[in-house]
Amino acid sequence: MKLFVQQGYGKGTKIHQALSNGAADGVILSPRDDTEDNLRTFRKELFDDYSKSEVLLDPQFYYTTYIDGTTKNLPNYAYYPGHLTMPSFRSIRDIQKYAEDTIDFQMSLGAHYILSPTLLINSFSDRQTQICLSLAEESNNVMISKGYTQPLLTSLIFTESALNETDRVNEFLNEISVFDMEGFYLTVARNNKDYNQDFDSDLALSNLLYFIYSLSEINEFKVIVGYADIIGLLYLCVGAYGIGTGWHNSSRKFTIQQRILPSTGGRLPRERYTSVPLLNSILVSELDSIAANAPQSIFRDTLSNTSEDRIILAGSNPSDAWSRALSHQQHWSAIKKASNDIFQSTKDITTRLNNMEKAISHASSLYTLLERYAVQLERASSKSHLNTWLSAIRLFRGAANV
Repeated sequence: MKLFVQQGYGKGTKIHQALSNGAADGVILSPRDDTEDNLRTFRKELFDDYSKSEVLLDPQFYYTTYIDGTTKNLPNYAYYPGHLTMPSFRSIRDIQKYAEDTIDFQMSLGAHYILSPTLLINSFSDRQTQICLSLAEESNNVMISKGYTQPLLTSLIFTESALNETDRVNEFLNEISVFDMEGFYLTVARNNKDYNQDFDSDLALSNLLYFIYSLSEINEFKVIVGYADIIGLLYLCVGAYGIGTGWHNSSRKFTIQQRILPSTGGRLPRERYTSVPLLNSILVSELDSIAANAPQSIFRDTLSNTSEDRIILAGSNPSDAWSRALSHQQHWSAIKKASNDIFQSTKDITTRLNNMEKAISHASSLYTLLERYAVQLERASSKSHLNTWLSAIRLFRGAANV
């Protein structure tokens, strides 16, 4: 089970540090957020200094259909064709060229996995879906015709709303389950741009879990889910090979409003602490409140037991020496630790699901104790996501009979 750092704007040395600390297993590069020269330099550093890390590049081809998309550095990459309308995908020759250019660039960069170009899917019955399937098929043809041996992943990005249509999800699954390639890179465009661990509905989340399970456990594809964050623990539970998450809120969770459309501004994210026992990322000021109002034993039960906890425990208040930079590193460390602790490398999905349900039950009990001591938490830090997670797991277990 792998944790990938999802590159966003202003990477600095964050990714280097996470890889050095063993908090991450690889990187998902973002050409939108970096120049080609910087990206190639960074790839060389990864190759030289972190030879065991796995590297993907999300070509972010889906920006092409947004005339007002915030493409940043993308237009400067030779493989990126600029704005495209639907007629631009009528000719199979054009689709072949999009696939070829995108793949050639990733090969030149030395990515471990090659991702097909894709468009954003609003419904699994819309025209974009058929175009995505054509882009995937032509990508496979390019790999074969050019003798490329790197594993190919079909890249798919679909809206959270598309997951509500169970019959269409299953029809699409049947179609892609016969693909002859290594696997899939999935991104869910979430509806709500607020940072939290909730999902709009338990049905949509259950269908996503079944989607991942069907591809990975049943059909033995390698599945990596981008912009997953803490809820990605559920994706690992049902068979995903790896999940990605970034450092700031908009690189942890993909929304069209934050990742594609022009920014509407907003304040800088506040420092957070990712609590494995609570299965959530809470404000470090809220951790201060827990330390001040709850017994020490309960305060310590909310900690993730990562190396960054020594900073939390060093001052008179947890926030005394905390910083945004520490929040980033601790977030990755905590998710990595949670995946190891909860799943314990078991290959049996029933055991993983049982362990996940126990972790959710424990988190719910801990929240109840915090309520008893009148600890006030903002909605994003509350336990509202836990019921959705648990309900989705139960729906999934019924559908998959596991």
